Amino acid sequence: MTTKSSTSKLAANASAIALATGLSVAPAFADSYMAGDFHNHTTCNDGATSVQTMITASLNTFGLEWLGDSGHGGSFTRDCRFDDPEGDSSKTGSGALFEQTVNSWGFKGDVLTSTSNSPDGLPHRAMWEWQIMQDYHYPEMVRIAKLWGNTMTYMGTEQNVPGHEHASTAVIAGQVTWTQGNKIGDVYAGAEYEYRFDRNDADMSGGAPDHRWLGKIANATGPTLGVLNHKNKALPGVKWMQKFYPLESYFVPAHVERAGVFDPAGNRGFNIEHFRDFNNAGPTVAFGFETQPGHQASNTRGEYRKDFGGPGIDSVGQTTRGGTGIYGAKIGGLWDAMLGEGRNWFFFASSDFHNRGAFGPFVRQSTQDFYPGEYQKTYILRPTGYQLPRPQTVVNGLRSGNSYSVMGDLITNELTYEASSKGEGKAKMGQTLVVKRGADVKVTLTVNLPTGPNNSPYSFDNPSLVQIGVHQPLNMPVLDHVDFIGGNVTGVVRPGSANYTVPENTSTRILATFDKDSWTVDGQSRTMTLTIKNVTKSQYIRVRGTNLPVGTPHETDAKGNPLKDLPQSAIPCDDPACPDHMQTNASGKRKRSSFDVAAWSDLWFYANPIFIRLEDEPELLVEKNADLAKELKQAEK
Repeated sequence: MTTKSSTSKLAANASAIALATGLSVAPAFADSYMAGDFHNHTTCNDGATSVQTMITASLNTFGLEWLGDSGHGGSFTRDCRFDDPEGDSSKTGSGALFEQTVNSWGFKGDVLTSTSNSPDGLPHRAMWEWQIMQDYHYPEMVRIAKLWGNTMTYMGTEQNVPGHEHASTAVIAGQVTWTQGNKIGDVYAGAEYEYRFDRNDADMSGGAPDHRWLGKIANATGPTLGVLNHKNKALPGVKWMQKFYPLESYFVPAHVERAGVFDPAGNRGFNIEHFRDFNNAGPTVAFGFETQPGHQASNTRGEYRKDFGGPGIDSVGQTTRGGTGIYGAKIGGLWDAMLGEGRNWFFFASSDFHNRGAFGPFVRQSTQDFYPGEYQKTYILRPTGYQLPRPQTVVNGLRSGNSYSVMGDLITNELTYEASSKGEGKAKMGQTLVVKRGADVKVTLTVNLPTGPNNSPYSFDNPSLVQIGVHQPLNMPVLDHVDFIGGNVTGVVRPGSANYTVPENTSTRILATFDKDSWTVDGQSRTMTLTIKNVTKSQYIRVRGTNLPVGTPHETDAKGNPLKDLPQSAIPCDDPACPDHMQTNASGKRKRSSFDVAAWSDLWFYANPIFIRLEDEPELLVEKNADLAKELKQAEK
């Protein structure tokens, strides 16, 4: 599939887009993107804020245009219509339990009491997540979205994946927006997925009368329960999405390195063979992973650490690297192995917002989480033409691979990333440029830099940069350099082959690095062009950028790769404004960059790949799966 784009058509539609969204579109850029987040939590589960507080902060304070409002699967005791900043529910009058707000006859499903997230450690009447979603969480989400005039808010679930840890999932079928008359739609399809396939949902009642559930698969037990749960429950869940909602759902494994390597006898971890299985089972619904986790203000960044799952059960790679897990951060590692097959397997980030750690949710300091959009943003392409965006726009945008993720507003929502070859058209992120053997390919990236401060509450100099004599306020980061990273595409690895469990692509390397001495400056934009001469192999090119120079002590190596985010920082925080919640050295007299300060100091963006295929070689899987999505869309019509 050769993809051709029309910059002039996009430019012509700029005014219409602005009218439809209420936002300006800079004519200097071919593409404008919309910022969002799809993994976060409220008091319906183990968060500190109500649905209203979380959504309002995300859409208003931190400027998101789309939001997948999610929650854990299983069962919970608190009512998410109420804030609970103290984390003790109704004990201090801030929160409320479902048993206080819902009559006993209003609970559905098997009767359950639980101490999960209990304010006093005692059992309270719990509600199954499928009921929370359809009777309380979804209606409240729609009410708040209507207040803010947002048509891009929808409901998802952080699934407890059988055999593994977690995945960000959504089934948006039935979730009509408030703009469609007085209808608010329903979340029954998403609730059914949670009921049938979430590992922590033990309700066997069959669900509410308005569902048509056909039963559920019990969790496996025994010494190989991890293997059995993956095969008999996790994969069937993805296949269920692919069969019934191939264009209206997604399955994106979350914080994929955190729980360690896969345990055949437990429910934790993901290996590369599982991602390959998921993508094979759900080619249009299982299309990527969150390898840049939330919890970025935690002192074990992303909550990745030694002994995460108990003695000897470390997070894969033990820590993040520049806030990204090793699966995505390591050049030639797992992500590059997936891309080297030509798979539609894309990079995503999320807030995973729960609480502020040592601080209440209504202050800007944090020792745990950031609100959606406050620190991390996932950008999807803004649709062209005069149309009102809807949740389907988000799912389409994520599936397309035409997306990128940014920390700390290092770059903005205006970006152009494309590959072209004379007479062969152009391709953007997630797409494939088909060229003649021996052709030259030009890869161009233009990013836009912000003109004002980001959301950091700190204006003192970045401690990581002070080490090397650079004085740059934490809330005014500057892009230092961008790497173009590429590897060969050698074809899909088949199940059962020796390489199916191998997470590496040895051909991957840094193709070029651009900085102030090599990019082109035009106002706030920075343009970088790489020409690949005489293309004789199918390949992909992805990009990343950071505010940290190559060789920054404790942050980047001699090639600019991110180093381990160690829980005990070696970077001093000596500015008098450095906050009191920082770690200190052994004597307790010198503060260390840590928690939220460490996160604001170390910023990255990652853009998804462009594929290049020789015309005399077979279609890549990413092309086939994009074609499948088009065929399914056409069949719906």
